[in-house]
Amino acid sequence: MSGCNDFSLTHPSWRVSRRERFSMLKTRYPDRQSLQQFTRVGLGIFLLLVAACGSKDQAQTSQGLPPPTVVVAPVTPRTVPIYGEYVARTEARQSVEIRARVEGFLEKVLFQEGSQVKAGQLLFVIDQRPYKTALQEARGTMAQAQASLGKAQKDVARLHPLVAEDAAPQVDLDNAESAVQYSRASIERAQAAIARAELDLKFTEIYSPITGIIGKEEVTVGNLVSRDQTVLTTVSAWDPMRVVFSLSEADYLLRAQEFREGNPFPPEKGAAPFELIIADNSVYPHRGRLSFVDRALNLTTGSLNVWVSFPNPDRLLRPGLFGRIRVMLEERPDTLLVPQRAVQVMQGITSVLVVGKDDKVALHTVTLGERYQDFFIVTEGLKAGDRVVVEGLQRAIPGQQVVPTEQPGSQEKKGG
Repeated sequence: MSGCNDFSLTHPSWRVSRRERFSMLKTRYPDRQSLQQFTRVGLGIFLLLVAACGSKDQAQTSQGLPPPTVVVAPVTPRTVPIYGEYVARTEARQSVEIRARVEGFLEKVLFQEGSQVKAGQLLFVIDQRPYKTALQEARGTMAQAQASLGKAQKDVARLHPLVAEDAAPQVDLDNAESAVQYSRASIERAQAAIARAELDLKFTEIYSPITGIIGKEEVTVGNLVSRDQTVLTTVSAWDPMRVVFSLSEADYLLRAQEFREGNPFPPEKGAAPFELIIADNSVYPHRGRLSFVDRALNLTTGSLNVWVSFPNPDRLLRPGLFGRIRVMLEERPDTLLVPQRAVQVMQGITSVLVVGKDDKVALHTVTLGERYQDFFIVTEGLKAGDRVVVEGLQRAIPGQQVVPTEQPGSQEKKGG
């Protein structure tokens, strides 16, 4: 054991530096470095051969697959109706503010807010007592004027023979005749006062001037109302209902000839030309007809207002609703259509995949116009007879061959 301790690894004779060990290995194995270089070169050649064989096998495998099957639709020219859509707003054809025409305290309200009222229906009653008193006073004044006229006429009849016999002065007869004229004038003034008092009494009862829907009660019973100032409520006509929309100056100039001919929006297949799309995107069941076009463009917006009249028998439309007016502007012949599902948009570029006569796929950049049903109108990039891919877009690779199955464009689902 002591001998082993004498030859421990810490003994100075066993301490060899790293450089000395490397020198010893190099001296003992002189071909080691050459062998390492040869191994690296051989491994690289082996990996290159394996990669080349794999790509060759993969290419042979892909060449052995059949061309993918896609569904195509032909591009065919059609006569297409072009529609325009405009933001619209409903408004009542007639809307009347009901105002008090005499002053007084409101005594009765004879309607239910938001209900339908008819023309001539009694709505409000104002305190009538002051106006009945004024009518009685006017009638009393009338009776007084009539009595004065009778007395003056009798004076004239009595003085005529006396003046002829010089039994009475002429001035008395002149005064009596003036009294007759004055009494007749007083009667006319009294008649006017009676008419005015009767009219004021009539104005204490307020009737609806039109048939329609009545609004909120603005003044309640017991409040003082002023002549021609206090608005009591509003009544709006509901059938028909007007819808107003605006044409831009450019759109108006494009249709100036039609406006001059008095038929800017022709009927569609004999039906009224206008459709109303309300806020829930449903189409109003009744179609509208042109009511009138404004005389001038709005200087602020540069647009021309157009009013359309829609039947409203079910009272669905109310003043102030917003929606969209849809109207056919023209019928465009020989228009090329492409199904919407065939169109691809990537980085702002619109394109379709077209299968040529050799059944190879090509990518065509197109310019689209308006939307029609489930199609887009194509203005550039396609010609009649081209076959566009509508199904299997992922399998159709530009430059490769496919097996096309044709689907007529008419089989596309029609939409609005």
